[in-house]
Amino acid sequence: MNKNDFKVIAFLAYKNIVKSKSTFFVIVAVMAMSFLSITFFAAIIDGLGYEFEESMIEGLTGHLMIEPTEDNLHLENVGILVKNIKRIPGVVGVAPRLESSVIATHKNTEMGIPVFFINPQDELKVSNFHESMVLGEYLSEKDTKVIIIGADLIQAYALEDDTQKRLNVNVGDTVRLSFGNGFVDDYKIKGIFKTGSKFSDDKVLINYDEYNKIFHTGDVASKILIKLPERGSEDYYKQKIIDLGVSDQINPWQTKMGAVKQFVGSLQITNQITGFIGLLTAFATIYIIIFINVTNKRKQIGILKAVGIKKQIILGSYVLQSLIYGVVGVIIGNLVMQGLLLLLTMYPLNMPIGDVVPILTTDRLITTSVTLIFASIIAGFFPSKKAADDNILDAIFGG
Repeated sequence: MNKNDFKVIAFLAYKNIVKSKSTFFVIVAVMAMSFLSITFFAAIIDGLGYEFEESMIEGLTGHLMIEPTEDNLHLENVGILVKNIKRIPGVVGVAPRLESSVIATHKNTEMGIPVFFINPQDELKVSNFHESMVLGEYLSEKDTKVIIIGADLIQAYALEDDTQKRLNVNVGDTVRLSFGNGFVDDYKIKGIFKTGSKFSDDKVLINYDEYNKIFHTGDVASKILIKLPERGSEDYYKQKIIDLGVSDQINPWQTKMGAVKQFVGSLQITNQITGFIGLLTAFATIYIIIFINVTNKRKQIGILKAVGIKKQIILGSYVLQSLIYGVVGVIIGNLVMQGLLLLLTMYPLNMPIGDVVPILTTDRLITTSVTLIFASIIAGFFPSKKAADDNILDAIFGG
């Protein structure tokens, strides 16, 4: 085809679109809705996954976590190690933790509970427990024989249909804690926290120094959590810590996300299925509309061929129309999607895990846009080709 042929293709496509404005608006609306149906749910799932990861980072892992090697129960000389890591430029916070479990008893209720022994001041820069107090107060370094307790362990915060055993306690009540070494004592509840994460809200927090009194240990920790300025810098800071001479395990947060990955992965599979169905729906709708449109114009196509317009030009004009449908529909879908993202950034979705903001990655945006435009071209090509291949007399007289 030469330059004039392309001009004719563009002219015919333009005339067809202008003449069939209702068809244009219907197809563009379908494309825009298809774009939204594919990207919006995916953005919600990505935002949900991100929120799950953040709740793990802020409650359990930090961005980096130093753990003892398999041959050791605890990290040793923790005080000096924490000070040295805090001196690394850019490190936001460092917090040692000791982990244990207790049998908690209140009135006639007895249940096993995981316990974190924390340094309250260090935790301020690493975790979000202090920001999640729903009743009472956060721990202070001077606190002895007091605890703060996760909302998931308390009856008052249980859902109506949740029959899991919980403690019927409140701030100010006393709970008897029995540790694995036989140590038993009463602890007063200073506060109740609710982070929204199932991984954190089933814990009891006690002052770090209490561990040494109970277990008679020295300067040890089960793990050290490290908060970094942002995700993606784990390898850089891991090497900085190795340079300090640390030979223990240094694990980035991604290695602790097994349960979260499984959950988000299941949602992603569901999302892929719904996205594929949305794509098929868009493809079928465009195909049917263009097929009806082309069928109604068989006579016009026959006349064009009779006056010498090549069938490649006729086919090209309909493919160009389909391309325009796809591009305009995707652009409108993008604009609406960006508006929704802006709105939900200002007013996040309130979910049990916390406030969720949808995340639409550039890769997903490009992939969805290109796929829908390509689908619209394919959907327009086949019915147009069939019409363009028709015999001239059959096309004109409907034979």
